Amino acid sequence: MSEGKLIQSKSTFFTLSANKSASKKDFPSEITIKAVEYKDSRNPFFFSSFHPDSNQNVLSSSILVDILMNLQQPIRFNFQHQETIVDTSSLRKEILLKARDWQLSDDITEMVRNNVMVGAGFLCSKLNYQYLDKGLIKRLQSEPILVKSERYQLTRSDKKNLYLDFRDTSGISDGELVVDKKTLQPIMFSRRSEHIQDNHSFITTTIMQMLDTNVSSTYDQTYAEMLLSGSFVSKALYTNEAIDSVKVMKYITKNEAIFTNNRTFVKKKLDLLQQIQNYKLYDLSLNDVPVNLLSGTHHLSNFLYNGAISRDKFIIVIPLLDNEKRYNWIQNVLYQQLGRPAATGVLSSDEQADLLINHFSEIEKQYTYPMILGQRIIQQADDLSQAKKLLEELMNLNDAYWINGNVGRYALLAYQRLVSVDPDYTHQLLKDIISRLTVLYNADKTEHRNITRAHLATANYLAYQMTSKSNKEDALNYLEKAALYSPKNQTETAYNSSYDIIFLKSKKSYSEDYLTELAAGGKKDVALQKYIDEFLTVQGTSYKGLRDFYQHYYPEQKFSEFFIQKVIPQLPDAPDFALGNLENSKIAKADLKGKWTLVDFWGTWCGPCVAEMPKLNSFYEHLKTDKLKSDKIGFMSIACNDAADKVKNFLAKNNYIIPVLMSDGQVEKNFKVRGYPSKYILTPGGKLIAMPFGFDWQPLLEEVATF
Repeated sequence: MSEGKLIQSKSTFFTLSANKSASKKDFPSEITIKAVEYKDSRNPFFFSSFHPDSNQNVLSSSILVDILMNLQQPIRFNFQHQETIVDTSSLRKEILLKARDWQLSDDITEMVRNNVMVGAGFLCSKLNYQYLDKGLIKRLQSEPILVKSERYQLTRSDKKNLYLDFRDTSGISDGELVVDKKTLQPIMFSRRSEHIQDNHSFITTTIMQMLDTNVSSTYDQTYAEMLLSGSFVSKALYTNEAIDSVKVMKYITKNEAIFTNNRTFVKKKLDLLQQIQNYKLYDLSLNDVPVNLLSGTHHLSNFLYNGAISRDKFIIVIPLLDNEKRYNWIQNVLYQQLGRPAATGVLSSDEQADLLINHFSEIEKQYTYPMILGQRIIQQADDLSQAKKLLEELMNLNDAYWINGNVGRYALLAYQRLVSVDPDYTHQLLKDIISRLTVLYNADKTEHRNITRAHLATANYLAYQMTSKSNKEDALNYLEKAALYSPKNQTETAYNSSYDIIFLKSKKSYSEDYLTELAAGGKKDVALQKYIDEFLTVQGTSYKGLRDFYQHYYPEQKFSEFFIQKVIPQLPDAPDFALGNLENSKIAKADLKGKWTLVDFWGTWCGPCVAEMPKLNSFYEHLKTDKLKSDKIGFMSIACNDAADKVKNFLAKNNYIIPVLMSDGQVEKNFKVRGYPSKYILTPGGKLIAMPFGFDWQPLLEEVATF
């Protein structure tokens, strides 16, 4: 793969023969697609008719339906000069029959029908090179020739074939055409194009190869049914939009014997057992599955989390985990199990740790050794001299161990355990921890940087507690740093920090502690400005802190007036937009002025969006019937990466009445939407308040609407 480039490639292998069906007079030729390989690095998605064990994420994309619909499906066509006529009538009937058998939803059926019809026309048209005659080939032997905006050049020939390179005159695409030397029939076509979108470079490669012999393909009807019945595009396992446990068990029983060692089926089976909450059978199945089939899935981590594992399986499992999952399991699961006894024939957690340190590679040792040192320090706390020796070893570990082994956690745990035993020693220890973490944080560019950041915040807060009685000025400086290193948004929050909050008895943020301390020291105006700054940075989650602080320290003034007059003007303006709704009317930002308006970016393809739609629809229904609220609160949704017909069908099917604007492909970029669903509040004057993902927006919206 090209560095930094997103690649999409599709290879289609087909046979060309005479049409022997009833339509042979009008459509004398017939293509049958025998095999397909498809790769999309954006998902990532990979499907291969030749190597099914290499298939990746095939059940997560509707591309799978297009592929399986095409395989073994005859496409009949005719050439009329340079025009290609495809038998769309028979093709449409076959598609609809398969869609019914596979229980595809109506919108998926329509989408696939369009995709397959367009793909069939494209494939057949590439065989229509009637302008390739002997005269043209003779000219190509002496010079390149421009044909239909593509410049062709004969590069080589052998006994059977001629090989031509071509390049589009726009420079966007190029490729190769291989034709039979005698018949001038194209037998292989490849095209490569590259374009820039959203600052990413996309490379698309299309290869079509005609076969003169049968090829080995994994496709058969049973395989297709297993894949599609288990995918999100099919209603086969559902009753009234809800997963049906009886249908799930029938699906598993039907396919288990046939696809016992098929990676895709095994993953789907385990997913479904979790979905219907049959955890007993899930655990049994998890232990029976060949471990290598779990590679790349969350089920592999679950296999480890279950705890009961033999030495042989443990040695197989660990290399199958990616670094992130291996790190998380060691630091957050194995750590909590250390010291526990194990049943006969099963590895204890201590034995697992020993293997990680001594049997595997250096990275496993880095992940594990600091944790074991930290445990020994806690165990030796009553023997202060021995604990100090172990602490010295922990503190002297190199940067790789500090970063990969989470040393900050274990050093802080040791400090907390020993601070009451030897205050003078631990006072200097905490300073050393802060110094080392500061250097690491400034130099670290890895994914663990936010963990170091969280440890720095906690270490400075502990230093604040340590000095709060002896030196108020130093204590406030430490608390300020604790607030400074506290994460301000989700991107600055490390996943492991949630565990450290438990293990270290720490906090997610120390900002409020610092601002409260400032106000208590007579600097409430300074603290208020910092609350305002924080709200302007993290608008949704920091609103409550700003309001509560103001009401506590400025009880004689109205927060609503302060918020409207002093805070709202500092917010950014909402981007302008003018978008069409489902009734083909234009709605602009100016049309929403005068109300506090919730704007929701969503899509029918987005699982979390669909899951929260009942709440949004209920909110809008109540808004319509409550005139007092509707005079002050508005609601608008913007459907992204979607089609109007699909949105209409989705709303009608679920009896939703929410208003929808269709994105122009630019509005979500202007609003800097990073994921879906995303919500914003537009103030009556057109300012923008962004809501973090998962934030409960309704109380905030209804409160500010009373101002």
